[in-house]
Amino acid sequence: MIKKSTSRGKGFVISGILFLLTLFLSYSNLPLIDSPGLMPNYFIALFVSLIAFRLMNIYILFLLGLIVDILVGSLLGQYSLIFVTIFFTNYILNKYFLLKTSVMIVSQHLILTTTGLIVFLLSSLSYELNLDVNLFAIKLVITCLICLLYQRIIQFLDEKI
Repeated sequence: MIKKSTSRGKGFVISGILFLLTLFLSYSNLPLIDSPGLMPNYFIALFVSLIAFRLMNIYILFLLGLIVDILVGSLLGQYSLIFVTIFFTNYILNKYFLLKTSVMIVSQHLILTTTGLIVFLLSSLSYELNLDVNLFAIKLVITCLICLLYQRIIQFLDEKI
């Protein structure tokens, strides 16, 4: 009897649920974060977690980046560039390093989130979009915490589904 691999289907279900959650969070105002410059970048946090778990390939990332650009209302292709850059950074990290312990995985998420936010910052500065550079460090910390929360949610859903 041939067994079907359900990991790909499970990845699509987890990705879909978290994408809808992220879409909801990105349009809601949290009571502790009152400045738009402090809002974490939920999409970068989500896709860093999905890429680190290897639930996405580059073609789907590019298309989802275009969809996120349309939904967020930013430059067309900005999130696609960010997601592809994160994908290649993760590829290089996994090629040269063996990421097994929890400290290494947290470091991987920190590196990928920092890479994504730097690309976001550089592409926003070159088109003079409204972005507060002074709050970048706080936004980085908050986005990394959201990314680690997404990692825990993905682990939980991966075990339950």
